[in-house]
Amino acid sequence: MIKYSDLTDNQKSLITNGCGAKGGFINPPDFIFKASCNQHDFYYWRGMDEEDRKKADNAFYKYMRIDISEVSFHKKPYYHLWAFSYYSMVRLFGKKYFSYAYRYKTLEDLL
Repeated sequence: MIKYSDLTDNQKSLITNGCGAKGGFINPPDFIFKASCNQHDFYYWRGMDEEDRKKADNAFYKYMRIDISEVSFHKKPYYHLWAFSYYSMVRLFGKKYFSYAYRYKTLEDLL
């Protein structure tokens, strides 16, 4: 199975766009979450089934919380609010952007 770390920077740029849906009308700020958002974009591109979507969303929230651990104490509540909001939005509205399929995508699908 292909991993995000297997991709070149050029391949990543074809799949990811930071926070917000690619081609969507709402593009929230990346703040400190750009890497977490890009990883989430990759999981949505790779796709598969609803269980994989749930894993992608949960991993997204987990990695945003790790991002928050790097900021100063007084900024943590602010970023936790944003992280939970981003997570809630992908759980509520991300379904139409997830690539449901009978198999995971491969590098050949990207080319």
